[in-house]
Amino acid sequence: MDSRAAALVVHDLKNELGALEARLQVLAERVDDPAAAQARDDCRALRERFVQYLLVYGHDHGLRAHPSDEDPAELLDHLAQATARRHPSLQTEVLLRHGAPPFAFYDARLVRLALEAALHNAVRFARGWIGLQAFRRGATLVFRVEDDGPGPGSADPGAAHATGLGTALCEAVARAHGGTGAQVSLAPRPGGGARFELCLPA
Repeated sequence: MDSRAAALVVHDLKNELGALEARLQVLAERVDDPAAAQARDDCRALRERFVQYLLVYGHDHGLRAHPSDEDPAELLDHLAQATARRHPSLQTEVLLRHGAPPFAFYDARLVRLALEAALHNAVRFARGWIGLQAFRRGATLVFRVEDDGPGPGSADPGAAHATGLGTALCEAVARAHGGTGAQVSLAPRPGGGARFELCLPA
């Protein structure tokens, strides 16, 4: 598919998500059911994430980071709260190591997109728990997302963690920050589950 055709498809999908959100808004107003409001909120979040993907991948000059002083704990708290609201059956924790940086230099918009993609994957496979961390490892700032699911490499055929757009986005975010140690990894978590790490130059 050429870029023009892809742009038309993407534009159509974005419009369809907007129309679906509007219908869910009407349903949420008519039906006294928390599930209706949750469906509306989930659709809105998906549309907003989709728009962010478009902003990232639609740039003529490729993905570029614009770092500034940020608070990793604040970002993780926000992500954990949003995940807990959307998935109340899961326990979502922020586990900041002692000495975690109060501030770090990175592009918060891009890092948030990457962590949202990792969380989306974790939610799919977690049995009941998701953990988030931010810490320094030498000259690297590490964002970690863990879950207690079957983990990558499990014999369960339904347990293979997703690849594709989410993984490509995370890798692009790491590359955009440049520097030594910028990378993404997904490995089994000690004790069971999966461990995703986004590593950026500190």
